[in-house]
Amino acid sequence: MIYTSIDLGSNTIKIVVSMKSNEKFYVLASANIKSKGIKKGYIKDKELVLSSLKNAIDSINKDLGIEIKEVLLNFPMGEAKSTIETSEVSVQGVVTGNHIKEVINRAVEENIPRELEVIYLEPIIFELDNGLQVAEPKGHETKYLSVRCAVSTIEKDYLYEYLELLHEAGLEVIDVNYGIVGDYFESHNHDTDSKLGVLINIGYGKTEIGIFNKGVFLRGVSIPEGSSKLDKDISYVYKIDRKYATSLKENFAVASSKYADSNDVVEVINQSGEEIKINQLEISQIIEARLDEIIKNVKLEVNHLTNREISYIIITGGITNLTGFPYLLDMEFECDKVISNMITLGVRSNIYTSCLGYIKYYDDKLKFRDIKHTMLNKEQIDKLTSKKKEVDKDSNIINKLKSYIES
Repeated sequence: MIYTSIDLGSNTIKIVVSMKSNEKFYVLASANIKSKGIKKGYIKDKELVLSSLKNAIDSINKDLGIEIKEVLLNFPMGEAKSTIETSEVSVQGVVTGNHIKEVINRAVEENIPRELEVIYLEPIIFELDNGLQVAEPKGHETKYLSVRCAVSTIEKDYLYEYLELLHEAGLEVIDVNYGIVGDYFESHNHDTDSKLGVLINIGYGKTEIGIFNKGVFLRGVSIPEGSSKLDKDISYVYKIDRKYATSLKENFAVASSKYADSNDVVEVINQSGEEIKINQLEISQIIEARLDEIIKNVKLEVNHLTNREISYIIITGGITNLTGFPYLLDMEFECDKVISNMITLGVRSNIYTSCLGYIKYYDDKLKFRDIKHTMLNKEQIDKLTSKKKEVDKDSNIINKLKSYIES
């Protein structure tokens, strides 16, 4: 199976193409292209976004040697509305995949207003006619099958603006889900799948927070604070260009001043043409102060989302790659903490957790519903793997794909 996942961020557009082989996922191609026209999850300038999107698609197509047409869309959580819905269907025999599909669909059809579009739908528990509750009802004999589902929706107009954009870029959206669901699926484990916890993604223009119970997304919120504030702080304090401030944040500073070296100094030219010296301790103190503020605000939102005790926190986003970031979390949260650590070849950065995690989630959902689907047709796959393809003999894509297929 080959899947493509796309994330339209305020700072960058990320695309990941992954192949599943022997129950493992391998990245065939990835792109991380500067985006324009999107701010905090909203399309502000369609033409700018479209231009950025086409650049990202061209980069992927060039690496693969084929044109991708079908994608999974990671969607922002800004206007999410979350509910718990129930429904029941008659079985009168053994539960099949069709019965599961029917009872889940009915939960939506009977309860969700027409002006809303379902983005997330996940069964919490199924119940048979004898009162037995099961996570997997397939194969059980029963007269009736009922379900409790976690459902999250958004206004249709908000979604359709994104779908229209991707259509104009020549892409067909096969499935849509919140990026935060992909984030969870990339970092979850057996322990988190049995407890109540929080997923936090600190993005460039916003931070998304989701409550997960036993692996099911219950509710979430987006706050207008992200790593862009760090860039603004650095630019303001040192009177330097924002792009250079971003570079210093990513390549010179650390998240906690505890890990900084006051003797490590860089010389820069500020906007007045003056040469100034910046040491790592000072710039890291600026970053630490802003991150501490963001984390405190996240904690307040978590307390608003649930009054239950949380067992863990999973946190991701490009800023979490900075040295010393875990120390800042220890100052505010006492529960278990998992910092995403993307080590998959081709996407070794936490900016890709949503994309790759969504691919894994989508594949798992298809398997649960007895559906098989690949986003490349036979002709595209043949072209991708053809030995006659005019590419360099050392092409990473072809060599990786051949090795996966032959293993």
